[in-house]
Amino acid sequence: MSKPRHVRLSTGFEVPLDGDLLAIIEALYKEITLGNVLNSSFETMRAEILSVIDQMSASEQRAYLAESLFLNSVTYENEMLSAYVRRLGAKPAAAPKAKAPARARAKATGKKATARAGAGAGKKRR
Repeated sequence: MSKPRHVRLSTGFEVPLDGDLLAIIEALYKEITLGNVLNSSFETMRAEILSVIDQMSASEQRAYLAESLFLNSVTYENEMLSAYVRRLGAKPAAAPKAKAPARARAKATGKKATARAGAGAGKKRR
C-alpha cells in the first residue's frame, strides 16, 4: 500500500489526500477559520480552497468533486426532510371562531339577549 500524497495549507499544515473530504474540511476550519480567530473572510477561505485544488491531480480533483457533491446532496436532503418534519409537527393555525348571534349566546348562557348599539345608535327615527 502506497503512502498517500498530501496537500499543504498556507499555515504549513499538511492534509493527506486519501479520499477523506471531511479531513480537508476539518483542516480548513481548524487552520483557517479558528486560526484567524473566526475572522476569516469568504475570500480567504476561497483562496485556500483553490490552493488545495491546484495541488491535486485531475483524478484527485474528480474524486473529491464527486465526494463533495455527494456530501452536499445528503446535507440538502436532510435539511429538506427536517423542514418537512417541522411542518408536520407544527400546530395548524386555529381558525377564527365565528361569533354566535346574540340570541344563541343568550340561550347558551341563560342570560337575556340585549340589542347592541349599531351604526345608527343614538339617532332619532322619523
